[in-house]
Amino acid sequence: MKISSILKKIFPEPLGPVSENLTDELAASFFPADSTRLAHMRQAGSTARRLTAQIDYDAETARKIITAALFHDVGYSEKLNKTGFHPLDGAAYLAHCNAPEDLIRAVLWHSSTPVEIESMPEMKEIYSQFPGPNYDCPIHKAVAYCDFRTSPVGESYSFGQRIVELENRFGTDSVPPAIARKTLPYSRKNQHDFARTIACAQNKSLPWVFCDIDNTLITPGESIDRRTLNAINRYTTAGGHFSLITGKHLISLPHLISSVGSQTPHAGVNGSVIARNGKLEVFGEDVGPFKAIEDTLLDAGVNYTTYVSDGIWTQAELTDKEINDFVKVGETLPRTGETPEEKTAIKILTFSSREQTQQCELVRSLAEKYGLSCVRTGEDFLEIGPADHGKHSAMMQIMKEAGWSDLNSIAIGDSENDLTMFGHVGLSAVVANAAPEALPAADLHIPACNEYGVARLLDALVDSAQDGCWSIPHNWLATYE
Repeated sequence: MKISSILKKIFPEPLGPVSENLTDELAASFFPADSTRLAHMRQAGSTARRLTAQIDYDAETARKIITAALFHDVGYSEKLNKTGFHPLDGAAYLAHCNAPEDLIRAVLWHSSTPVEIESMPEMKEIYSQFPGPNYDCPIHKAVAYCDFRTSPVGESYSFGQRIVELENRFGTDSVPPAIARKTLPYSRKNQHDFARTIACAQNKSLPWVFCDIDNTLITPGESIDRRTLNAINRYTTAGGHFSLITGKHLISLPHLISSVGSQTPHAGVNGSVIARNGKLEVFGEDVGPFKAIEDTLLDAGVNYTTYVSDGIWTQAELTDKEINDFVKVGETLPRTGETPEEKTAIKILTFSSREQTQQCELVRSLAEKYGLSCVRTGEDFLEIGPADHGKHSAMMQIMKEAGWSDLNSIAIGDSENDLTMFGHVGLSAVVANAAPEALPAADLHIPACNEYGVARLLDALVDSAQDGCWSIPHNWLATYE
């Protein structure tokens, strides 16, 4: 018997207004306009669109994947809540909408459902009536991947970020993150399969690598070593793309850019400046109310620097330590005086160490007041930038301009400002010396900066691509235990 027939027998009456046209408008009709659940569903659908656009699915399969990803959590709606178990309630609704059988099956068994019902005797009894999950079905695989890579409020996440969010919300030793860890191996397998499939479909044997600089590629203040340069050259010679992406201003990095090569664009100021063929261009929104922010920081005694397209400015009297902090990371020293009004402010860096908790709270609340982003880029740097903008913005733009499948990509980093990259790429990597907020967020935990972690990863990728397409280096896969 078909799953839809069994569901209709269990639920003779539809749980809500039915329609065979499973659109975004229909999904939205079951939730308030500001629903975070709806945002999660929509983002899962968006990830599904990215995925299907980069894999050679037939049109019908692609449509089913996108629809299943969008509707996978529709059973959470109060209008459809019959049993309190959203995969079952959602699948029952879709059955009455005469949705395709494989789509219904994917929603019925999506993500962690097989694990969850093991501790739910009544639900396990109901599920015993259905054919089990089809783990090899492209719809089932894609929904699990897209769900796991989407935050509860609709952000793009890495697998690690999703588990960390569950731990923060429910507790480290609680059931939800434990279930997520149990389902992680299946999601990892899907990630591996998708990475190879996308690379082969694109006819690109190696992914585009976006690499942070300080404490990731090089020790701050030092030049890039020969071992790493050789690995980058080997990687690009083998057909890989390699771009630097940093919080620093690109005017500070001409020698480093020259060393790694300018064949690909590079990005700085947390994605607000892109270097193409030696020319720097501002990308994205600016920090509009920078004057008001500067005044507030000065009044509070918080020293800062404001980044513009061609330089860095400050009115604060920087301490010797703060100046040394800039020198240590090889950043261009700021000019003294007011930020020129004709310039576009693209970032405000504050000298706020992690231990200065009250000052950090002030800076983060100031960013929130003006609807801006705020990220830590180093132990002593807390920075305000454009809203919803970051390294990922420049990264995605660079790949878009090149016509590159954006899931055929790897981001390598060590700090909070790398997290949005981790959520958007096909695979993320963090060095062993990374900040505590970055370590659990990445897919790969590679050796530390001073142990040539980036070079060793690049070499491993080249070695894995000898049969035509790259593979994920499983020896560095994070387990999140």
